[in-house]
Amino acid sequence: MLTLSTPLKWMAGTLAAVLLMAAFFFGAGRGQQHSAPAFSLARAMADVALLARAPRPIASEANGQARAHIVARLTEMGVKAQVQTALAQHNTIDRRRNLQVALGMVHNIVAVVPGTAPDHASRPALLLATSYDTGERSLGAASAAPVAALLEALRMLTKAPRPANDIVVLFADGERVGGLGSRAFAGQHRLAGRIGLVIRFDSAGSAGSPLLIGASGDSAVAVRGWATAVPGARGGAALQDLYKDLPGVQMGDLAHLGSARLHLANVEGSNGSGIGSRDTVARLSPATVEQTGAAMYALMRHFGDADVLVPRSVSKAAAKAGAVLYFDLPGFGVVSYSLDAVWAFTRLACLMLVIVCVLAIDRGEVSVREIVDAALGFVAIAAVLVLAAALVWNLLPSLHRGYDARNVGAGMRDFWFLGGFAALGTALFVVLQRRFRRAVGHGAAALGPLLAATVLLLVLSWQMPQASYTLVWPLIGTLLAYGVLYAPQISGFGTMANIRRAAVLGAGAVPALWILAPLLKDMYVITSPERSELPMIVLALLLGMASVLLTAQRRFIVRGLGVAGIACFAVAGSASPYGASALPQPNRMVYLKDAATWRAYWMMPNAALDAWSRGFFPEGARARLQVDPFGWNSGPVWLAVAPRTAVEFPAMASVSDVDDGNQRHVRFTLSTKAAVPFVDLVLSGAETYKTSVNGRPLSDQRSAGYSISLYGMGGQTLDFRFDLESDKRAVIDVHERRPGLPAEAAAERPAGLQPPLTPMTATTIATDSLVFM
Repeated sequence: MLTLSTPLKWMAGTLAAVLLMAAFFFGAGRGQQHSAPAFSLARAMADVALLARAPRPIASEANGQARAHIVARLTEMGVKAQVQTALAQHNTIDRRRNLQVALGMVHNIVAVVPGTAPDHASRPALLLATSYDTGERSLGAASAAPVAALLEALRMLTKAPRPANDIVVLFADGERVGGLGSRAFAGQHRLAGRIGLVIRFDSAGSAGSPLLIGASGDSAVAVRGWATAVPGARGGAALQDLYKDLPGVQMGDLAHLGSARLHLANVEGSNGSGIGSRDTVARLSPATVEQTGAAMYALMRHFGDADVLVPRSVSKAAAKAGAVLYFDLPGFGVVSYSLDAVWAFTRLACLMLVIVCVLAIDRGEVSVREIVDAALGFVAIAAVLVLAAALVWNLLPSLHRGYDARNVGAGMRDFWFLGGFAALGTALFVVLQRRFRRAVGHGAAALGPLLAATVLLLVLSWQMPQASYTLVWPLIGTLLAYGVLYAPQISGFGTMANIRRAAVLGAGAVPALWILAPLLKDMYVITSPERSELPMIVLALLLGMASVLLTAQRRFIVRGLGVAGIACFAVAGSASPYGASALPQPNRMVYLKDAATWRAYWMMPNAALDAWSRGFFPEGARARLQVDPFGWNSGPVWLAVAPRTAVEFPAMASVSDVDDGNQRHVRFTLSTKAAVPFVDLVLSGAETYKTSVNGRPLSDQRSAGYSISLYGMGGQTLDFRFDLESDKRAVIDVHERRPGLPAEAAAERPAGLQPPLTPMTATTIATDSLVFM
């Protein structure tokens, strides 16, 4: 009979504890395929095409046309829609105390599918939300995708038996200018108080299936329901903070509704956050629309029919107790467990590391100092990997000529870059780790990376507990394998048969491969090849978990990885990152009518002129620095005198100006025009203390810089009151902006001229200033 020594009993007990705790805490689920009416991809893509004909920013004509189409589609399917018209405001202030106020009239579309339960009106309701507006320069095909998918999912719902619970649907307006739509719904709509569960869908790209990018509140039931209902459910809590920075992705004030919130979005195929003109229907993946619609229908069906939906609100303590972390394991499903369990698993991993280190030290193979040195060496190797990736990108610009992730988005061959970084990073890791192994020994070289990862795990468990799973389970798997190899009754690293050693080490590395490899890919999608620091750190952690296996390979593996990396970079750099066709561009031509000079101008940022734009500027003209109107830091612009048109100047008037020695109290009016959707006011020369418009408070905090953006506030007289810094000259500049150029002054751009320009992205601006001496 086999008798276990004390250390081996510790390892067996640890394994049993892991299994018992996992069984207790885990909720794992696979999405179930339910019978449902057919999703019409053709109908959904037709909706996308109609919505994405032109940019549809808040208050624009295209925004109104999109709203009318959505309401008409809802009416066709028998779903009663209401347009919530409300004034909403969002303030932001930066570290230099520059305050930006966004104030706009939003038009949210709200629809309700009544439940069949006798008490449905008193039950918590399910809210599905998305947004239908865009920025001023983007066609917004990607953001139209969840709108079209939700319309089609609702049509499917009307063809099936109605759910038991009420389902509220929100198509929010004004989300691209500070989340004004969600703020108006959460703060002013009568249905907001009935919401129990919020599920929001956004789009941060033109491809990929919808991921769960955020879960908050008492989310345990909601996350398990999502994992059960949605086929192929994917998502990881570790990247929640990174997802929040993606363009077009925000929960907004919906985060204050209900007791739980789920946030889903597709994130692949980025269109950039700069010019946004690449966000076209042609680039949108139809599979993304279909997968998004399928997920929406599955969630409406699951939570709509739930006997007990999550309550409308819970205490902070209950929300904290019900908060979960979640991640998907390829081929297995979604795993979730309470955040309260994070420290239990972290302590377990730390205990296992101590046991393995004691076993190794007891065998005389390592010392504490050597393990610490190896951990510091691993950190240095990880830093070298990060630096190497940055050097490859920055010193070899020919590999990515024309690449611009910020403005244009993801390239066609981004994953070839990932393959190159991963192969060369792995080769570099193996070379450096082998050399380090010679200096500190095999045991220390194996345990050093685990010590470094454990320290990082402690930091994550403290600061980002939702990301702790990325290290705790890879560590537990690897430490179990090392514990088996180091156990006294089992031959250790040096004597165990190579095949058995490799099998044990391979089994121990499975959790790391299962969790960290998908994380590497998802993080790379978010950050792009230009910002490969975080992906390379994840790669180093993954390699550190398998360092014994990797460093045991013969030298030809390093050569093979090097060749593979070079081949990947060669493929990635062999063609333009965005294809041979000219990229769509916004029309940057501006017609400026300036009251200060009583003249009109054509203006355009410094760029190559095409045959159409060349006609606006005199022969031989060139872009110059225009110091007087724009200042020394503005950069060169094309500027030419334009014909005067019927475009009117802003109608401003000073009402009063009183300086009491402590503060200066100024009052002025602005009569806005119905045809002008956007108005910007910028105050310079004096700090502000308190501001209001038509009696509505705008700000009550001291700010060094101050600006207001008004949306949909045309056709009225606005009465502004500002409390300013005393005895300072204050200037208020007003810019009234509208899409397009005056038809009587600008010739139509010939069709087929390259590059293609996004419609309605040229701008007409009328400016005036009010000076308080």
